Amino acid sequence: MNKVLELKGKFNQARNRSIPGATTLPKDEKVSVSDIERLIQSLESVQGYWTEERRLFKPLISVYYKDVVAKSNRMGAILAEGAVSPNTTIVGAKFSDERNPKHIITHCINVRTFEHGLEQLRNALSILKEGFDSTLTAQEMDILNNNTQNLKRDLTPEELRRKKQEEKVIAAHKLSKSKFCRIIKDACYIDHFGVEERILPISGSQIVTLYDTGLKREEVLEKLGLKEENIRALDEVTWLVTPDQYNKIISEAPYLIAMAVADFGRIDAPIDNGTGPSSGFSIPEPMNEPVIGVIDTLFDQKAYFSSWVDYKCMVSPDLIENDDYVHGTAISSILVDGPSLNAHLDDGCGRFRVRHFGVAKHSKNSTAHLIKEIRAIVETNKDIKVWNLSLGSPLEIEPNFISPEATLLDELQFENDVIFVVAGTNNRDRHSNYPRIGAPADSINSVVVNSVSLTGKPVEYARKGPVLYFFKKPDVAVFGGDREDGMVVYSSRGRVKEMGTSFAAPWIARKLAYLIHIMGFPREVAKALLLDSAAGWENTITNRDLIGFGVVPKRIEDVLNTPDGEIKFVVQGVSEAYETYAYTIPVPMNKEKFPYVARATLCYFPKCSRSQGVDYTDTEMDIHFGRMDKEGKLRSIDNNLQGDDEPHSLFEKEVRDSYRKWDNVKHISEGIKKRNLPKKRLSPSSPNWGINIKTKERLQTKSGQGLHFGVVITLREITGVNRIAEFMQLCRANNWFVSEVDIHARIESYAKAEVEVEFDEDEM
Repeated sequence: MNKVLELKGKFNQARNRSIPGATTLPKDEKVSVSDIERLIQSLESVQGYWTEERRLFKPLISVYYKDVVAKSNRMGAILAEGAVSPNTTIVGAKFSDERNPKHIITHCINVRTFEHGLEQLRNALSILKEGFDSTLTAQEMDILNNNTQNLKRDLTPEELRRKKQEEKVIAAHKLSKSKFCRIIKDACYIDHFGVEERILPISGSQIVTLYDTGLKREEVLEKLGLKEENIRALDEVTWLVTPDQYNKIISEAPYLIAMAVADFGRIDAPIDNGTGPSSGFSIPEPMNEPVIGVIDTLFDQKAYFSSWVDYKCMVSPDLIENDDYVHGTAISSILVDGPSLNAHLDDGCGRFRVRHFGVAKHSKNSTAHLIKEIRAIVETNKDIKVWNLSLGSPLEIEPNFISPEATLLDELQFENDVIFVVAGTNNRDRHSNYPRIGAPADSINSVVVNSVSLTGKPVEYARKGPVLYFFKKPDVAVFGGDREDGMVVYSSRGRVKEMGTSFAAPWIARKLAYLIHIMGFPREVAKALLLDSAAGWENTITNRDLIGFGVVPKRIEDVLNTPDGEIKFVVQGVSEAYETYAYTIPVPMNKEKFPYVARATLCYFPKCSRSQGVDYTDTEMDIHFGRMDKEGKLRSIDNNLQGDDEPHSLFEKEVRDSYRKWDNVKHISEGIKKRNLPKKRLSPSSPNWGINIKTKERLQTKSGQGLHFGVVITLREITGVNRIAEFMQLCRANNWFVSEVDIHARIESYAKAEVEVEFDEDEM
């Protein structure tokens, strides 16, 4: 077996050197008079909605697109407010249909913007009629803009003559040529305008999120007639309301509610009991083992391993019941002593200490209360890096927005150097075939864990992703118990056999804590190693929505070692510009060819914006890994052409599906075929391969600047020859510091680092 290698060296940074070109339409597309007339009619209808009676708030307008649109193809001109981009007025985004998703993006705009937008559309309509025979094609727009790159030729004299006539018509209607073209481009992608109203009845308390109309909470409450009501706020626009308060909001302003979810959710507690209590357990006293944080139900301090658990009860003593101790105690038992309870599941990670926060009861809990407690716990326990959260809701997640609980976890992970491991939630209804996962398993930054049987098959109680139609959840799967083989835990009822995703998650928390604390990896690399080990070389895994990237190996050695014919190495870096790259990775050759197949896994923890709906992640990191060609360009193993200098017909749906655009985990792999052939050397001057990570921002906040990332790369020699020693030698010759990740050496280093040093007091 080869050890995983850690490469440290310099990543270069470069700004985006591409210059925005002239506005274009997709090939073979066209915009006609009827398209403009449809937009005018729908915009007039929305304007009438906001003027027919006195509205309480700044107008909201939803833009219905014909497809899933890239950021660059969102509305850019029709409802622009001066020089301000319409992107800055977005307050929500969702998809119209689960089977054939299309963007619906909601803006909050000024009243005068309606008239300005209508004026521009009417001018564009007149220009189309007078200057373009009622239709403007993609080729005609290229001619108008003298876009010889798209045309791949110079304009003919006749085209130049017509171009001048068209420019005169445009100028006569008080529009610049660039503004006219941007309006036409908007019309190409937009189907119509409208207003979204929420009038669905509810029962029970709800957490509602309002569209941000620029007003403070007190002002909104006053306008809604709720100023005297006792309403608990999670933030300025997210409130906990009663059914009466909810009904008052939708009666006064049905357009104001962006999303609503039930406040109360059950705990995904143990499903079945097994063998019953037993005694006779023993455990040594803890020393300097790493600490994992647990946020769960209460902990039974009579448990045999209680000396390993620092317990803090955060539930009022008046509310505590005996059943409140069952679930939380069982979770901590796996984290502390799981391998002793389940010898066949020994992961090689040893024991862990636990800091256990009992915040929940076994039955119903208030989401608003849990959110407040979780934030306070994480922010006051900065020394804890790995948190286990095995609480979950039986309700399915909404397809168009993230739950408040998941939003909190994503925010905490962006702002703090922590990682959450979250149970994938359980299907309690045996008649329902794999319902969608429940909150907070929709957290994008967290590692969400589902259960499989000992044979690696999805269990009957599993629930499925994706999240927001797109994000892969769960991330991974491990054994969590089933009817044939239960998971042995120790709860307040003693030793019992259970099953559930609650009991799968702690095994992943253990591995992450080992990788971070004992091995010394940053969380980005630790997560990438874990997901990469689950994915392996298989490109045709079925049940992706149930097991994510795959089943994680049982032993930690199988995460940190690789077969003799493979070279696996990790790199880490920080994105400070558009491109973060290193083009000096020296891959060994054989007879002037590269006898490998390759894969790479990238992980990062972006800032997320719940108000952006399905466009949830603010930052995109796009990984390219592969050979360098003779022109100094990188040829990525997945033929990723995003960001290339040459124009390509890459549609948003395609790049989201093929290249996981806007996902915070990227896994690219050539896979193993029946007959893999060596790759040609593309550069006569350099045998190197390269990594290039391109960082893009969805919003203007630039939250991706300074964002850390971790990458795991694996090269598999197609004939099984072990070339790791040659690779290490070449890396050192190319100014890379390379070291083997030796498990035993790092365990010793950790033990020495954690030894408490006692100083003798000076004698007076």
